[in-house]
Amino acid sequence: MRSVFRILILFIFALVLSECKSHQENPTSVVAENPSALRLNYDVVYYTGGHSVLLNSGRLFARGLFYECKISDTNSNFESFRASSYTEDNSNDFRQLVSETDQAKFNSRQFQYFPIGENSRATVFSGCTKGSGAEKCYVRWEWQKEAFIFVFETQLENKKGLGTAELGKEFHEFVSRGIKAF
Repeated sequence: MRSVFRILILFIFALVLSECKSHQENPTSVVAENPSALRLNYDVVYYTGGHSVLLNSGRLFARGLFYECKISDTNSNFESFRASSYTEDNSNDFRQLVSETDQAKFNSRQFQYFPIGENSRATVFSGCTKGSGAEKCYVRWEWQKEAFIFVFETQLENKKGLGTAELGKEFHEFVSRGIKAF
């Protein structure tokens, strides 16, 4: 009778353990979420306003992280973005969405500088290339606060035919609206 009771207890215990799997063990069961804020480091947060669907996030490398989001705001010219933060000492590990070699091939390139709080500025690079079909563009927004560098990037089809300066300014306004440093 004891052995039947022990087998029954072990069976129930095994059943409970099989039902208690975490999302980490089965990443396909993770549901996309609309976060209201993305923490970029200990004192910088990006508020999405709930208009972004988190597609992927995690540690990019030591003391650096990233978020990939799809923009659900229909008023935006941008469909998605990647937000990353890293430190100066691990900048060699950081990978941009578009390599610097490919950026050099853009027909039109533009660097712009916009003031941002704490007597600093954001640097915005925008560039486009004409291929078959619509013009493909890349926009990168960078800001350094102390040892941390924050980068927002996007790739898009320039369906509205905006110039690189206009795309850079619009992306700066999109990013700077949500950036909060404490």
